[in-house]
Amino acid sequence: MIRSDDAQYLAAAGLRFLAAEGGGRPHVEIEGRMCLLNARLRRCFPLTGPETHIALFDSGGTEIGVIADIRELDASSREVAAAELDSFYFTPAISKIKWLKQEASMWKWDVETQRGDVTFYLRGVRDSVHEVAPDRWQVFSVDGQRYEIKEL
Repeated sequence: MIRSDDAQYLAAAGLRFLAAEGGGRPHVEIEGRMCLLNARLRRCFPLTGPETHIALFDSGGTEIGVIADIRELDASSREVAAAELDSFYFTPAISKIKWLKQEASMWKWDVETQRGDVTFYLRGVRDSVHEVAPDRWQVFSVDGQRYEIKEL
C-alpha cells in the first residue's frame, strides 16, 4: 500500500479479485490486510481515465483505497475488475434517433441502440443532454438511465 496525503493507493501486486458465484459483486483480497466481500469499484475519472484511479469500496460504501491502474493487476483479477466496472458504467450507445416528440413538458425519444430499440422521456434538453467531449454527448432520461451519442 502506498500512502498519499489525500488517498491510500493500493499496490496492484497485493490485490486479488475473485468473481462471486451467481454474478454478484467481486471479492477482493488485500494481501496482509483484509478480504472484502461484495466489493464495489468506481472510476474517479470515468471519461478521461477509465483504467486509472479506480476507487475500491467495501459493501457498506466505505472507501478502502485507490488502484492507480487496473492494467497492473494480474490477468484474472483485471478481468473480474473490468467486468464489475462495465456492469456499473454500462451506457447504451444511441446509433440512430428515429423520432422525437414533445408531450406536455417532456420530450419522448425513440432511438436505436446496440441493445435494440428504446423509447424514453427527457424533462428538458438543457438539463438532460450534455456534451462531455468533442463529438460525444450523454443523455439522461427521467428514469435515471444514461445513453451516449458519439459522432453526432
